[in-house]
Amino acid sequence: MSNRGSEREHLHDELRSGLRTDARYDDVPFHVDVAWIAWDSGFRGSGLRIGDRILEIDGQPVVKPPDLDTWRRTVPFLLGQYAEAKTWAQQGRKEGDEVRLRIARRREPGDGWEEHAFVGVLRHERIWSLAETSRPIIGPGGPERLGRDGFDESWLGWMDKCVLEWERLLDGSFGIWRTSRGTRMEFARHLERKPRVDHLVEHFPGPLATAMRDDWEMVRECLEGQLVTLPAHALDFRTRGEASVKDIGLQATSAWQALLAARAEETLGAFPTVDPFRGDRSAVTGKLVSLPQVTQREWLMDMGKAYLAWSQSGAWVFCPVESPAMKRLFAALHRYQKRVTPSVRIDISLLGRILPDPRLLAGSGRAVAGLEVEPVAALIGGAVCVDVSDTREGGPFFAGEASLTHEALGAPADDASPREILEAMVAAVKHGDQATWNDLFADWRAVPDGQRPIYYPVWTWNSRDSEWMRSRRLLLDKVLDARVHWMGDVNVVIRGDEAPGVPRIEEVELELDHVGLFEGEARTFNSVEVKRHWRFQRRNGGPWRIVSHQSL
Repeated sequence: MSNRGSEREHLHDELRSGLRTDARYDDVPFHVDVAWIAWDSGFRGSGLRIGDRILEIDGQPVVKPPDLDTWRRTVPFLLGQYAEAKTWAQQGRKEGDEVRLRIARRREPGDGWEEHAFVGVLRHERIWSLAETSRPIIGPGGPERLGRDGFDESWLGWMDKCVLEWERLLDGSFGIWRTSRGTRMEFARHLERKPRVDHLVEHFPGPLATAMRDDWEMVRECLEGQLVTLPAHALDFRTRGEASVKDIGLQATSAWQALLAARAEETLGAFPTVDPFRGDRSAVTGKLVSLPQVTQREWLMDMGKAYLAWSQSGAWVFCPVESPAMKRLFAALHRYQKRVTPSVRIDISLLGRILPDPRLLAGSGRAVAGLEVEPVAALIGGAVCVDVSDTREGGPFFAGEASLTHEALGAPADDASPREILEAMVAAVKHGDQATWNDLFADWRAVPDGQRPIYYPVWTWNSRDSEWMRSRRLLLDKVLDARVHWMGDVNVVIRGDEAPGVPRIEEVELELDHVGLFEGEARTFNSVEVKRHWRFQRRNGGPWRIVSHQSL
């Protein structure tokens, strides 16, 4: 510590708990969360943690206000809110008075909640300054508020940013890791703060430095993620998936070459360069043309419609993306993405039949005229071959589709726990079993509300296929595994006696840990791409089903 003389302590009249709490009107059941514990709070060292749910304050239950108007009037005076000092003044509290809390905390390891009691003390708001210069400092022995000590910003500004960011990351009401950047990016950014934390501890030892060091370490542990040991065969599902992709790809290449060979006699030997309006199109109409690979970037737009487009020596050939034949082609591609892998480049090599009428396109900043073709067959991404002329029922099929065999895992028994259902959902994604995956999601929904819950007996999930493919893409790319981390307590959201015909609905929340590979280590992580929180419901004691309609 630098020799800078004596310090002065200044007391404000107002008392404070040093807590910051978060209350939401629509929480069911209603509760107040501990969002932050200040470095000089009388609850530091009491055992209270960020994320604890406060149930009682000095023996008085925390109850939900009956309406929003009452909420707006009363909540600011609660513990940890901005006007709490007025409550302490009305109660005649003084410095050092105890505040007793009964809280609910997640049972970890384990499931559900457990209750604890903690005691903190009220303290006057304090500020400190250097006696000789009256310059304000942060805490006893702390740095000057506006000092920089060689860093880019003042100590006060830096600390405020730290607390704001750490409170967001540790916000218990959202679970650990409330972040839009992803925990790995946040972790790298968090490590950049360590030199300043170390400087604080070395040059300004005291309660502030100790608290900042402890808080930094707590955030580091959360962002770094838990080290995970994967079983020997944990990634066999990826090996099977890669083998399937390779096998279907080989069949696609073989089928494409066979198609070109079979249609060689009716296929033009060169790109058609006839003038689409003034030239003699009869020589090429009805003929096939083999068109090289075209990427999505090379598509043209005209009047809001997309066209595959090829150009050579000033001549153009178009294929409308929304034609019936192309829709059949994309339907086969969609099945490939669901059954084999969602990761395929939409680069299309086309065998097309030239139509009699030309096409004029005036989009994409230019006007071009060319011949139009109807797809006969296509090779997509070098991995998916589709014979569009296939007239079999359910077709056209992609090459190798008949060789795919996926034995359905089947949904767990009706008495399976929510944990078992979520584990089955992850297993279905690994296995590529969309049928079982579909069965695990509810086709109803109940919306919890303390006053008037809403029940939808039929709930349609329109994005089911896209969420399935997103789940498959995650497990085949960024996510090594997904494991149930925690399950809450079961709550009744609809009793069943509110109205005739309304079922009894129970609900429970689960959290899923996603495991990724970082610097050679398997660790849990979070990002905007993965879904950590899952809600389950059941009707009239029936099987539990997932009501969080989302991807993995």
